[in-house]
Amino acid sequence: MSDKALLPSMRVDDLLEELQGRLDAFKFARDRVHALLEAVVSIGDLDLETVLRRIIESATRLVDARYGALGVIGEGGTLKRFITVGMNQEEIAAVDHWPHGLGLLGLLIKEPQTLRLSEISDHPASYGFPEGHPPMRGFLGVPIRVREEVFGNLYLTEKAGGADFGEEDEAVVTALAAAAGVAIDNARLYDETRRREAELHVFAGVVAHDLQRPLSVMRGFTELVHDDLTGRSGQEDNVDYLERVLKATSQMSVLINDLLTYATARDAQLTPITIDAARLVREIVDEHMSAVRAEPAAATPEIYIGSLPAVHTDYALTCQLFNNLIGNAIKYTPHGRSARVDITGEPSGEGWVRIMVADRGIGIPPGHHDKIFNSFHRAAIDYAGTGLGLAICQQIVQRHGGTITAGDNPGGGARFLFTLPAPPPGEEPTSFPGEECAD
Repeated sequence: MSDKALLPSMRVDDLLEELQGRLDAFKFARDRVHALLEAVVSIGDLDLETVLRRIIESATRLVDARYGALGVIGEGGTLKRFITVGMNQEEIAAVDHWPHGLGLLGLLIKEPQTLRLSEISDHPASYGFPEGHPPMRGFLGVPIRVREEVFGNLYLTEKAGGADFGEEDEAVVTALAAAAGVAIDNARLYDETRRREAELHVFAGVVAHDLQRPLSVMRGFTELVHDDLTGRSGQEDNVDYLERVLKATSQMSVLINDLLTYATARDAQLTPITIDAARLVREIVDEHMSAVRAEPAAATPEIYIGSLPAVHTDYALTCQLFNNLIGNAIKYTPHGRSARVDITGEPSGEGWVRIMVADRGIGIPPGHHDKIFNSFHRAAIDYAGTGLGLAICQQIVQRHGGTITAGDNPGGGARFLFTLPAPPPGEEPTSFPGEECAD
């Protein structure tokens, strides 16, 4: 039976429809339908190696085959991967060489369609087995397509009891192959996305690090010239130009630091300790209040710190998390008004703490509650920022296994809820590592 027309490129809805069609067409027994659906669920994973192994294991189990293999097709129509099931390590070691895609397996590569045989050696394309290979008679081969391209083939041999593989066996493995194509496609897309993200993070870190030194030199010499010209008659315009340069270098420095923090939040090794969250938040709030007081025209924020349970997290990243959220709550306030911020927390289920940072600021525009966690997304363009602060917060929370959401604060403003791990039972907060939270 050729399945070429039965396996188009499918996403989830198409896959469900395809499986339902096959179930209706062959009227499988209830236990076999259950086994097929279990197999389809089991192969779903984001790691490609895991997906491939689960596919062939599921196929072998579905048709009671003693041996199974998944051959991945490489360049030139040869097999670049050959994943086996059913052979122990001694049997694998005894085989002279793995298949390269010749003979019967080569035929399925050149002509990708389902093939059932009672006796492998009777087929004209049979090439024989390499020395040390266990004997095999019955055969079922089914191609796996990913986006209409043949990714590889499922090879199943030696049905239990010496029986031949039947039409129902062929149908159920073909249905599994349809699901396998979707699972492989998802895993490959995920791998590619992760690879590109990793490259971007490395690039951002390297670029940011390499830019810091020349920027510091530029700022240092600009400050020297600025200080030398300040107060001199006729140099007012030059002093103004230099102040603009200093402001621009400060903005660039913030961006570079955010890029470095973003890369660190994703890749740095976590060193969890038990932290007195209330004490940490008070220290961060004090730093922000000192910065506000240094600006004569700035309105003094009203900040309430409620009960905050201890958390078991990485100290530096937790500093960054609270620093970003509290800083945003103060910054994104209508001009001329005092910021009002409430920071509270409570235990949330076994092993977790839920913390809320709420403000009475400008709020979040409709439709942006999820987008604000995207890198470089800026919902409030009238306020200075790099668009990385909340992306960093999300990275930090997720690396600790928690979640973070943004919502509207009743009465106006924004409200951020996030979860962090609670300390092990009986563990007291550790003294801070002797480093201040950087602003």
